[in-house]
Amino acid sequence: MTIAASSSQAQNARIVLRWKDVPGASAYELQIAKDPAFVEIVLQTRTTGAGYRWEQLPTTTHWWRVRSFDGESRASEWSPPRTLAVDSAVPTPLKPADGQAASCGTTVSFELEPSPLIKEYLLELSGTADFGSIRTLRAATPSFEVPGLTAGTWWWRTRGVDLKGRTGGPGPVRSLPIRVLAPKLRQVPDVPLGTSQVQLSWSEAGCAKGYLVEATQDGRDKVSVPVTGLSLAFKAGVAGDYRWRVASVDERGNAGEFSAESTFKVKLPTPLGRSENVGLRTELSWSAVVAANGYKVELSRAGARGQESVASATVATTSWRTPELPPGQYFWRVTTRDALGHSSAPSDLRSFVRAAGTPLNAISWLSPTGDAVVVPGSELELRWSEVDERTEFELELDGAPRRLTAPVLRLASLPDGSHTVRVRALGGGYRMSPWSLPLELFVGVPEVAKAEIKLVGELLRVRLLDARGREVRGASPKLSVRDGSLGPSEFKDERWQAQWNPPASGSDLLRVEERAFSQEHPLEAPNDPFFTLAARGGGIFSGGAVASPTAQVSFGARLPFLRRRVGVELRAAGYRAASALDLGGASLQGEAWLLPLSLLASWNHNLGAFQLKAGAGFALQLAWLQVGPDRSFAVVPGFEAVAALSRRVGPGRVELELSYLYGRVDNALARLNAGGVAVRVGYAFDF
Repeated sequence: MTIAASSSQAQNARIVLRWKDVPGASAYELQIAKDPAFVEIVLQTRTTGAGYRWEQLPTTTHWWRVRSFDGESRASEWSPPRTLAVDSAVPTPLKPADGQAASCGTTVSFELEPSPLIKEYLLELSGTADFGSIRTLRAATPSFEVPGLTAGTWWWRTRGVDLKGRTGGPGPVRSLPIRVLAPKLRQVPDVPLGTSQVQLSWSEAGCAKGYLVEATQDGRDKVSVPVTGLSLAFKAGVAGDYRWRVASVDERGNAGEFSAESTFKVKLPTPLGRSENVGLRTELSWSAVVAANGYKVELSRAGARGQESVASATVATTSWRTPELPPGQYFWRVTTRDALGHSSAPSDLRSFVRAAGTPLNAISWLSPTGDAVVVPGSELELRWSEVDERTEFELELDGAPRRLTAPVLRLASLPDGSHTVRVRALGGGYRMSPWSLPLELFVGVPEVAKAEIKLVGELLRVRLLDARGREVRGASPKLSVRDGSLGPSEFKDERWQAQWNPPASGSDLLRVEERAFSQEHPLEAPNDPFFTLAARGGGIFSGGAVASPTAQVSFGARLPFLRRRVGVELRAAGYRAASALDLGGASLQGEAWLLPLSLLASWNHNLGAFQLKAGAGFALQLAWLQVGPDRSFAVVPGFEAVAALSRRVGPGRVELELSYLYGRVDNALARLNAGGVAVRVGYAFDF
């Protein structure tokens, strides 16, 4: 009986041979040989089933055949021989599956079926289906990690190098789409109409070379805008509900999937109630709103059962005159509408009183009496005048009303910025006073608009003012000069002060900077006066014979260079020295009258209201001596050194002086240390 072999297959390092089952066969005999004549047989075995698993993998082509035996052990003819070969160089691809997409910027994992007949695995990648350009990766294991694949469709296939170094394949081709991810959107808060910039932004998506923004307003036609960055800004010119989403665009210009939609609203701004011109017919007014097509005003009155509607109207202007109103307390609010049917939120509820009878007296502010700047976090007290016949006060702070029983309001703190406050008195029968003048309270440091600069000697004093002429406190201005130098600045006596050291020319340029404000101011150093006349009194001491009151006058002149800091001074003083000597029980008295004349060279330096002086020079003392009945006259040469500090008081300067005078009398009548340390206080006139 002839048997036909049905298949051969390589699987998991084994060969499975199968053939058709023969009816009545009790056994089968299988032969595998290296040649078609079955001379060199490598396997001969019997089996009862119609198949056999060969545990050996051939590395060359083999031939196999099979025959059957019936129940009486009679053999059939051999089946026609069939070849047995293993295609060992084409590994089977496992993943990714054909057409399975991956995200751009990620690492793609490739896995192949392992085979013991393959010693090296090859992965071929191409950007075209015909593999015109191939990128080949090699590995000893059947797995590959491939980073950096650009967006688009890639094609891949496998090859293998068998144990004899032969390269097989290629295997089947699979596609691999690489897609750019959709970016993650950042939430956009609702904004009022007219906002200068609405910023749409999103996170960066890997491999994206650009983005496509798609937006709609109130479900109308979509607008698509290509963007290269991570944001798109636009002006909110139309109110409504906005929906937007973003897709990433790869380097080939292909857009990926869109992100989930995000929404925000551009709202009509709420109008701000401004004033009520109360009368028989009260005129209500409010601020204008961009893109408003009309305003709806609602008016109600306080009644026994709460607020009762009085009237409403839709107008195109920013004011409305009510119908004739009886005395009472009224409330009103206004809503904006545009041409597309959008409405804003209602304004804050405002109230007014339609008064009856004679009005109460007007209110004046007691503290503060005018616009003021308040330090942040500090307590503020508002006081105003009392009003006869009033029952309470109504105060408006930034348009918000509050009722008070006393003419005072203490505020723990106010938010930074500008605030407006006004107050009026209320009496019985809907009587009231006129509103007080409004006060503006600015909390914080307002913008500087002007700097007032004053030069006192060489002391700079700077005062900062805002646009309303109020003094700005809490600022930290930067003071600098072009040519000279400035000492450290400090806030003192309500001004910023700094000591200026002028350049040799005496001319300079001061620059004051505070945040966005800057101002330049020329400086000119004041010249010192030409002449100084001074009178001084004090004492002179040498620790010996001299311990005497002294008086002095001086006349100084400044030289015309170094801005007259260098001068000469002629000084004249007078003092007395006395001593007694015991000679054998008799006392010998001696005294001297001394008149020092000094010619000094001096240096004078201004420090704001103060002036420092140092000088030294030649001194000549005239001395009249008397010892007992003997008298003599002597001229004593020497020198004098001076240090003084003075401060301007009145038309001149009060001066404290410390000086040292040296001179020595040595003649036949007496020896005398004619000098010492002098301390004097005087007054000097400059002219």
